[in-house]
Amino acid sequence: MKKLLVFLITSSIALGMMNACGPSEEEIQRRKQARQDSLERVRQQRLAQMKQDSIEQARQDSIEAAKKRKRERNRITFDSDGAFAVQVESWRSKDKAKKQVQKWVERGYENAYTVKFGNEETGDVWFRVRLGHLPSKKMAKKLQDKIQRKYSEPSWISLTTDGTSKNTTD
Repeated sequence: MKKLLVFLITSSIALGMMNACGPSEEEIQRRKQARQDSLERVRQQRLAQMKQDSIEQARQDSIEAAKKRKRERNRITFDSDGAFAVQVESWRSKDKAKKQVQKWVERGYENAYTVKFGNEETGDVWFRVRLGHLPSKKMAKKLQDKIQRKYSEPSWISLTTDGTSKNTTD
């Protein structure tokens, strides 16, 4: 019984010492502070990343908006009742003019057509290759500038309703 009593007392002292040997209050506070500091760093990093992502998104949106504005500014609209066209070529041969119309269609100008111009009695007949019909001279100028930039082709703006011309693609 004496041994049991000594064992119980020794065990309780050992357990008490084990509890007393745990981290001190100061150590516990340091650990809590280190954890809070770590969480704060993570929060700051996330905020910085969100800010960077936001800036990048705003930059991308700005670039897209600028591209859209440029497309709108450079958009060329055709109008079947438009009074203007851009003349890009003129040929004596009707067949050659038709081949050139096809070339312009393949370049993306489905509105390419020929106009017969001149006097058949004198033999002075030309087949003009035009791109049109455009609603305004300003729009025709945009098309003319685009053709010059893209193909280095000479061209000029013409009225589509000059009484001596006859559309030969109809």
